[in-house]
Amino acid sequence: MTQAREATQAGPHGGSLKQTGNLQIETIVSQGGLQMFVYDRAGQPVLVDRGRGAVSVRVEGNAKRYRYDLLPDGKGALTAPVNLSQIAGRQVDVDVQLVGIAASTISFNEVATVPASEQQLAAAAIARQKICPVSGKPLGSMGDPVAVDVNGQKLYVCCAGCVDAVKSDPAKYAAGRPQITVTTATQADAAAIAAQKVCPVMDEPLGGMGTPIKVMVGDKPIYLCCKGCIKKIQAEPAKYLAMVYGNGTQASALPATTTTAKITVSTS
Repeated sequence: MTQAREATQAGPHGGSLKQTGNLQIETIVSQGGLQMFVYDRAGQPVLVDRGRGAVSVRVEGNAKRYRYDLLPDGKGALTAPVNLSQIAGRQVDVDVQLVGIAASTISFNEVATVPASEQQLAAAAIARQKICPVSGKPLGSMGDPVAVDVNGQKLYVCCAGCVDAVKSDPAKYAAGRPQITVTTATQADAAAIAAQKVCPVMDEPLGGMGTPIKVMVGDKPIYLCCKGCIKKIQAEPAKYLAMVYGNGTQASALPATTTTAKITVSTS
């Protein structure tokens, strides 16, 4: 039995390449299964039409191993077609045995991570970013988020209407978080304060601790009972936007006129 060396490098197809005797074996792990390409010492492809093999796969965190046959695929590789999309992003431990290629059985171990698809990568990025840096709305609240390229990196906004803002000032939005500004509320905010009613951080009535603090998360205002609550908004803007606006519309209807508001806001 011939054991492959542990040293690895990238192969011609992007897989990991290991040396075994006079041969090099390239292993590719994808969501569609596993492939083995074989090369000679000079790196020239070796025919595997008469070769066979088997892989024993164990997923991280699971003691059970799964066995799959490796057969010629007519495209120069030995392939085990198996759907691995459900374990995308997870590491797998693979024991490989190949016969009919060299004088003796070739065996080696491979540790690889099943790659995520573009769709899965996008979903993970959206989950990490959480909110639109322009509007401050939760990503997904306006339909499928829209990707915008910012210096080679994808940034997600809630809708097509926010794309131009990012393109006109990419540096402002590159961090993927909405701009947060803090001011003191004025009389013009009285109606909105009356509609919000309570501070989302302390659950205290707005105005009970003096003039409310106005925090703009993107283009959405959140009113707070005091300056001590500002850091909470800065740390988790998406959480408090959802508390105040729910699915993107303010939970309480605004009063028809500011004179009906019970809270008086000073202009100082």
